[in-house]
Amino acid sequence: MKLKNIWKLFPIFLIIGIIIFFERKGNIERKEFYKSDINSYIFKKKNNWSGGRSYNYVTAKNIIITLMNSDTLKVGDSISKESNTGNFNIYRKNQLGKYNFYKNYNIEL
Repeated sequence: MKLKNIWKLFPIFLIIGIIIFFERKGNIERKEFYKSDINSYIFKKKNNWSGGRSYNYVTAKNIIITLMNSDTLKVGDSISKESNTGNFNIYRKNQLGKYNFYKNYNIEL
């Protein structure tokens, strides 16, 4: 194969590499979340590469939770999760400043 033909394939390899990178990164984050015992709160909400279809929610323990846009959490929500499970409970502050149960989520590997 000539050198010119190899350079024509470079954009395809670049796109495939980017897709593999983000899939691997997401897989590592989901495994870390699954294994972790969390009793923390949402520290910040970050945009990710999905263009607004999902967001990364970072806990105070620096564990990243990625949820679809329709399942929006808020900064300050409290998270409670046991280790080795995808189920976690969300607690949200009311007007009196006390946390009340809001919703239960399940993130599968």
